[in-house]
Amino acid sequence: MVYGFETTLEDVTSQNLRTSLGSLIIGGLVATALSGIVCMQSVLYARLFENDSGILKSVVGFVFFLDILHTVMVWVAEWEYFVSSFGNTGITDYVFWSAGLTIALTAITTVTVHFFFSYRLYRLSKGNWFVVGPLLILALGRVVCAVATSAELIRLASYYEFYVHYRWLFTLGLVLSTVLDIMITSSLCLYLRKSRHSGSGRLDQLLNSVTLYTVENGMVTCIATVLSLIFWLAMPHALVYLALHFAISKLYANSFLASMNARKMLRVQNTQSSGSGHRLPVIFAHHFSRGDRRTSGTSAFAQRDPVDLTGTKLQITVDKTVDYATDDAPISRHDPAEDGKPTIGTAV
Repeated sequence: MVYGFETTLEDVTSQNLRTSLGSLIIGGLVATALSGIVCMQSVLYARLFENDSGILKSVVGFVFFLDILHTVMVWVAEWEYFVSSFGNTGITDYVFWSAGLTIALTAITTVTVHFFFSYRLYRLSKGNWFVVGPLLILALGRVVCAVATSAELIRLASYYEFYVHYRWLFTLGLVLSTVLDIMITSSLCLYLRKSRHSGSGRLDQLLNSVTLYTVENGMVTCIATVLSLIFWLAMPHALVYLALHFAISKLYANSFLASMNARKMLRVQNTQSSGSGHRLPVIFAHHFSRGDRRTSGTSAFAQRDPVDLTGTKLQITVDKTVDYATDDAPISRHDPAEDGKPTIGTAV
């Protein structure tokens, strides 16, 4: 054996081996595909929102960096399991440092996204700390549990030993993440519902789109976390839960970047409904734009007044010169203006 490791998991079977390794390779491929989408969305953000503030650009860059680092760790773990430990039937119980580190990286990405959506909820609730405060506490608890899980997994180097002594730690982290997704999504939908205005059909339709978008984002990350939790509790000796956990970080990163890029579409819809006299709720407003700070007291989607061109005349004069040649004469130049013909003019 490459690492001289004897598994402590006595009930390992060939079926568990196939399930664990098969899940890991599928999870790695899915995570890589999702990471490609993160890269695409990051490039799209950079092209569409050049005027965003440095703070928001830094957050996007940080999430992108975490995603790349997470993908690297996933494939280092894949190499260790499938290449370096080829033929070792007990390797599915060994925790490589790269596999353990993916859990902490997932938690850091998760807490970054949770903080971002909590800030949006803070603005939407007009600074209601009774709503946002518990979310921040739960988010910090989530990242603490995940970092502790990574540390203990790497120290023990055995999934079985970790399950016996610290299974509650990983379970608590997944539960907190699920609860946060539900709370943030529900709160955002509630405040968006309160933002509806009777008699403003276009704005209400826009708010319905934002609400549906919020629910979809929250559901995707929540379902992935719940599935990982279910497989962790039901099949702790197989690594299906870890394969699902590989994808959680990517889903959170995509959820964050998709909400950033969706502002472009929502601005267009908001401009079309600007005649209603209502502003788009802060959840998708452009509060981090440098342009917004230069125009304080106005909506992020306000348009400039059109320039009045009434009474302005535009004179356009076109002069045409024709060059021609014949077989028995040299090239000569003929200007129609010399024949006493007026030049072509158009007044507007």
